[in-house]
Formats: sequence, structure tokens, C-alpha cells
Amino acid sequence: MTVARTLAQATSALDFEIPLESGDPRFVDFASVRGGGSVERLKRRLLRLNPDQWLHAVFASHRGAGKSTELKRLAHDLGDRYFSIYFEASVELDAVSFEMEDLLLVIARVVEEQMRDRGTPLPKHELEKVEKWFADVIFNDEYGRQYLADIKTEAKAEGGIPFFAKLIGSITASMKRSSEHKETIKRQVKRFPGTLLTYVNNLLTVANKILMGENRRLLLLIDNMDRYKPQVIDDLLLASQDVFKSLQCHLIVTPPIDLVLRPKTQSLQNVFQCETMSTIKLRERDQDYWEFSGDGRAKLLEALNKRIDVAKLIPDAAVRDRLISASGGGIRELLNLAQDVTLDATGDVITMADLDHTLSRWRSGLRNQIDANGWWDALTEIAKLKRLSDDPKQLDVVFLRLAFQYNGEVWFDVHPLIAELLETHSPPKKSAKKKPAAKKAARKKTASPKKAQP
Repeated sequence: MTVARTLAQATSALDFEIPLESGDPRFVDFASVRGGGSVERLKRRLLRLNPDQWLHAVFASHRGAGKSTELKRLAHDLGDRYFSIYFEASVELDAVSFEMEDLLLVIARVVEEQMRDRGTPLPKHELEKVEKWFADVIFNDEYGRQYLADIKTEAKAEGGIPFFAKLIGSITASMKRSSEHKETIKRQVKRFPGTLLTYVNNLLTVANKILMGENRRLLLLIDNMDRYKPQVIDDLLLASQDVFKSLQCHLIVTPPIDLVLRPKTQSLQNVFQCETMSTIKLRERDQDYWEFSGDGRAKLLEALNKRIDVAKLIPDAAVRDRLISASGGGIRELLNLAQDVTLDATGDVITMADLDHTLSRWRSGLRNQIDANGWWDALTEIAKLKRLSDDPKQLDVVFLRLAFQYNGEVWFDVHPLIAELLETHSPPKKSAKKKPAAKKAARKKTASPKKAQP
């Protein structure tokens, strides 16, 4: 990929929406500056499993910390031992909420599709068992029979795509949008809670048998669960924990970090192997927000250099340091902030005035968000103690990347721009509550009468 040498090119080059694929030249290994070795431990777990063991693991961090890129790299590094299937929950499922039945159907679809695409399709008789169950049990009314007939017609017209793929593809597409049809399907499937799991496990078992001929096994990587509200994922992972434990494949999921820090139903560690990835550390916990310690600064500068010509576009070293410090060590924060500055810059390079203008706008947005949600006390306490308390608002600010977890001996701190706001913060004045009119009237009745004027 060509490194951007103009601000116009840099705006696109700094986009962070798509995780890096393994082997992407922009990749930087941040393991040494994150600490904790979570990715390496996941890798060792998978390499040291007995043949009869399944790994069902949680990989958690702040959103935008780089989990997706690390998962893709893990899949590449283990390619000779595992056939990895990666998908994003927020893309394949309803973007607001989903249940175990939805996830099982997506797993069936992506496994069939990926095994077929690699030239080792699942046996037709196994797929027909699932088709028959849907025909006999789920779609056994007039509407359902017509639904199946329409899908068969589409499959014949397109050619080459199995009826199973069209059927499950159509169902999972329906599950992503609110409709009466979606609720009908879900009600029917829920009448037979173990049957769908049995059929999906049959498909997973067959896929693993095929892969064992290559001395490999199936690994599912389900990303972006951290984009859902914690309660949604708690209901999924813990209420359906027996289903997860029984899945016949290796599985890594990415829940919100909130559920690791403060479980709702029970600890995730009771069900899954848990690994947590920290934010890139730029300084020690007792240092000022704009100081540097260790290699974090150099690693983030390297990540910028792989996207833009930093020396040309940000020639002032002080501007570069200010930009990196303001990110707090978050790779998403750094790239988003740098991209914003390219849009604010008035010349051919980024100056301190340009950066200050962008940071001022970011601080204003953060202040308004904190004011509206009453987060000042929660953030002040994190900044002071460098740890979390039992205040539920502290998990809110961690979920929204207003505070980060750092490794070493694990500690927390607020976003550096919020630290600047805290230095000058005075709580907004609350308007005095007006006393109800009825009470005013009562007081008038009981008030002592004024003496008549002589």
C-alpha cells in the first residue's frame, strides 16, 4: 500500500474501519508495549490442547484497541493447525440484539459456505437432514411451504448454490431485521431448543473430520460482540453457556470488557478461558499525561509512518508528540485524531495550530458528553486512584473509551483530553427547583395576617 504524501491522501490512508488482514504491510506488533501477552497465551492454549479438547475462549479489550487485527494474525499464525473462520457478529446478526438461535444459524451458514469455498464441501446427506427438519417442523404451514418453494426456485435459477445455503442464508437474513416473519421463525425454532444445536454440531463434527485429514481442526473467531450492550452478551454467553460448552469446535468470542471487569450473571471465567488485551502504554502511572516512558511512542509513530509520510506531513516533532500523547495509547484514537487533523489543516502540513484546533473540538465534544451523562465524579476518581471502584458509571466510561486499561501491574486512567478538562472543570450549576404551586398556596393560608395599618 502506498504511503500518503499529501494531506488529501492522508485522510483516506488513516481510515480505521476495516481491520488489517494478516500480512498487511501496515501491521505493527504492539505486544511488547501492551504487556500481558494475551495473544501469545491464546496461541499457546491452542497449540497445547489434547485432541479431545475444545477451547472456548473470551478475548476482551477496549473497542478499537486492535482485537480484530490480532485475531486475524492469530488465524494466520496457526494456519497449519487450524482452519479459521472469522466473522463479525455486528455484520452477520441483528446490530442491536440477538439470541443463541440466531448465532447457531449463522454458524451453520458460514461453516457450510467456507468449507464449500475451500473445495471440501460438507456431505449432501448431512445438509439434507437440516433441510428436512426445517421443511417438516419449522415451515410446515401454508406460508412456510410457499417460502421453501420460492427458495428452491431461486436456487435452481442461480445454479451451483446448494439449497441448504439458500435456505439458511434467507433465514439468517430475515433474523437481521425486525419483522413478523422473523418472530415466527424464532418461535418455531425455540420449540425445539436442542434440535437445532444437534444439527449444527453434526455439521461441525463433519467439518472437523474433513479437516483432520489435513491434520487441522476448525476454529471460529466471532468478533465485534463488544459493540453490543453488555446485557445482550451476558444473556447470550452465560444464559446459554451449556450450548457454548457443547459446540464441537474451537471458539473465540469478543464480549464487552465490562463483562470481564464486573460480571452480571456470573464470572465469564467460570465458563470460558479469558484473556484481556490492554491499551498501548505510553507512560508510567505516576507520570504526567504528556510524558513518555518505554517504546509505546515509537510503536505508534511506526504505525503512523506505515500509513502517511510523517516527516513530510508533520515536520514538527513537538506536534507529533502532542498527537501521540493525546491518543492515550489507543490505536483507533490515534488514527481518528490524525485523520481529523488532516481535515482541519489549512496548509500543506499539520502545524501545532491545526492540532490545537482539532483537540479543542474533541475536548468540547467530550465535555458535552460527560455533562449530559453525569460522569465527572466517575472520571475524577479514576484519574486520582488509577483503578475502578463499584460506581457503575465507571464501567460506562470504560465501555465508551473515555478511560483505558494499561498493563504492567494493571491500572486505569482517563483519556488525556479528559484529564485536561478535569484540570479546569467546575460542575455545571443545577437550577433551583421551584416549589409546587399547591405548597405556595398552603403557605399563604397559614401565614400570619398582616396587621392593619393605623
